[in-house]
Amino acid sequence: MAGALHYNRIALSSIQITDELVTFLKGRLTTADQIEIVLLLLRDQSRSWTASEVSGELGMAPESAAMRLFLLASQGLILFEPSGIPRYRYAGADETADRLIRELASSYATNREEVLRAVNGRTDADPIRSFADAFKLKK
Repeated sequence: MAGALHYNRIALSSIQITDELVTFLKGRLTTADQIEIVLLLLRDQSRSWTASEVSGELGMAPESAAMRLFLLASQGLILFEPSGIPRYRYAGADETADRLIRELASSYATNREEVLRAVNGRTDADPIRSFADAFKLKK
């Protein structure tokens, strides 16, 4: 392509998603909902959130928010704070994940569609959807 350097990256308008970020997304942040939850918690790291607060802020079902928060905490991407009502906050799991999540925040703000295209290029299913599908009754 004339004038464009690609080097195995997904080209964004003026920003590129690195291969490392694409791999991270495919392995650890597999849906747009998960991305939006992590980025919401990243914006105010001093605040802890309940599933109900996250669902209200992002316009998703409270049960979906609760399951996704639990999954993200079990992966170490966010911190679970046990209390009467479970609360979650961003705490920068490890240096690499923190760097990639901050890179994601920048890329997502600039070109959300390309980030979602990288996530939707997955070949395996959403783990939450797979879990829920296991309880569907067969006809």
